[in-house]
Amino acid sequence: MNDLKCPYCGQEMIRVSKDALTTGKYVCETCGKRFGLKSNGAMNDCDTFYFTMGGFHQGFKSILIEERDSYADITLTPSLAVSDKAIHLRITLNEWQNIKDTLFQELFVLSWDEEYYDPYILDGTQWELKLTFDSRRDFEISGSNVFPKLFDDLLNYLKIYFEQVE
Repeated sequence: MNDLKCPYCGQEMIRVSKDALTTGKYVCETCGKRFGLKSNGAMNDCDTFYFTMGGFHQGFKSILIEERDSYADITLTPSLAVSDKAIHLRITLNEWQNIKDTLFQELFVLSWDEEYYDPYILDGTQWELKLTFDSRRDFEISGSNVFPKLFDDLLNYLKIYFEQVE
C-alpha cells in the first residue's frame, strides 16, 4: 500500500496541503477535501484496534489487536461457518506501529464517516471498526451493505491475518 488515496472519493490525485498544521496533511485534487493527521498524536495514543465483518449466513470474523507494555496481542476469530476457535498471536511493537501507520496514514480511517448504512437492504454484510486511545475519545465506525471508499484496501491489508483462520 504505497499509493495514497483520498478517503472520501478514492482517487489518487492528492497533494500535500500548504497549511498542513491547521487543516490536515493532504488535499484531494479531485474532490477538494482535506484529510490526514495534523500530528501523530492520535496514532501514538491508539492502543486497541478491533474490526469485525460478516452477515447472517456466513457468520462474523474479527480481529482484535491490543497493545501491551512491550508487545501487542492479536486475537483472530473466524466466522462460525469455519470454526469456533480463535487464534492468538503476539507481535512486536514495531509490527503494531506498522499496522497503525497503515490505518492512520494510508487508509485515513479517522476521516471515514461514523456510519455507512443502506436502509433498503436487510441482509448482507455488516461491519464495525473500533479504535481505543489512551487519552482521547474512542472512535467507532460501522456499516451495513455500504462501505467507505478505502474499505477494500482495508480488507486487502487485513487479508494476511484472516487467512490464518479460514
